[in-house]
Amino acid sequence: MKLNLFPSWAQRAADPEPLVEGTTGKSATTMPLAGPTLNDEQLALVGVLHQLLQTLPQAYSGRESVKRLCQMILPASPHIRLVWVGFCQDDSDATIRPAAIVGKALAESDQWQLSKDCFDYAAPFTQVADWDAGHDSDFNALFAPWQSHPERCSVKAALAIPLRSEKARMHGMMVFYADSQDYFSETGFASFQAFGHVCEVIWKQSNLSHLLTRQAQLDSLTGLLTRRRIVHVYEEAVAATATAAADEASPLSILYCQLDDFHKINDLYGWAVADNILAAFAKDTGAQLRKSDSGGRWNATEFLYVLPATDTVDADNLAETFLAHFKNHPVNIENWSIRLALSIGVATYGADGRGLDELIHYATQHLRSSNTLSEDEL
Repeated sequence: MKLNLFPSWAQRAADPEPLVEGTTGKSATTMPLAGPTLNDEQLALVGVLHQLLQTLPQAYSGRESVKRLCQMILPASPHIRLVWVGFCQDDSDATIRPAAIVGKALAESDQWQLSKDCFDYAAPFTQVADWDAGHDSDFNALFAPWQSHPERCSVKAALAIPLRSEKARMHGMMVFYADSQDYFSETGFASFQAFGHVCEVIWKQSNLSHLLTRQAQLDSLTGLLTRRRIVHVYEEAVAATATAAADEASPLSILYCQLDDFHKINDLYGWAVADNILAAFAKDTGAQLRKSDSGGRWNATEFLYVLPATDTVDADNLAETFLAHFKNHPVNIENWSIRLALSIGVATYGADGRGLDELIHYATQHLRSSNTLSEDEL
């Protein structure tokens, strides 16, 4: 798929002029297509757009790519003093901090935040600095960073390009600041709208990459880490323990948990309720973990928790907490209140093994169980 990010007049400036054939089929005199003549400013901006298409597909993160986009625009014109890009959600604060901001005017304000109201515009809009208009004027929206110190403001006009997204609750905006009130009217909006389109593409690709990464790392049902990801987390924890000095090394333990006789729940209530119970169980266990702990779904009804800075005693205490919680707190889902039966084992790195398979084997050989319920008690 080929994206045309350029306005028609810019594309004509970049492409060779075609020949116009006469009625006899022979090539006639070269006839240039009619169109406006580009000034040096517009040609420089078009050149940056072409360069962007060649360089931005490189391996940058979304935020880095947006910042690089802004950095590449500045050299195209000595009149552009600042480029600002920000994103907000419906529940964001009243003012939005920038995701990327570059330019010589950056040092002119201590508080770089723009009003959330700016993000509600559906089309590009400009504002001209008019400090005599008072603080209640709409123009202050894009010039808010200078409200306290207007004497520091070296820019005279701002052009805001709203950024669109399929996410209804997410909004974006790209703002260009220039040192002349007539700069944007004389240069035109087309190139800046194209820059905004490039920014949209970067933003959407970054969101898609984040979503795909999240789907690859998290179990879709429980929200816990996948088996492959929890293995990676364990290996990272072991590596950190191995590289730490003897006096800095901290213990590392795992907690292995399996739901007993879970097939009975599936048989009695159906798979939909059973899935919701698994999700509720994962949420309840997550609430009892520390921020440094990580939980993963090991198999269908088996879970593995990696516990950094946790020795055998602390791991045993956590296991007892799990057992007590689910013994005294049935899982409530839809119209059902179901007490889960589970078995838990713990193992500590070094004392009970070093490989993850060894630790899991040790944990499964030393399981402690809650009261196993009969089918009548479910």
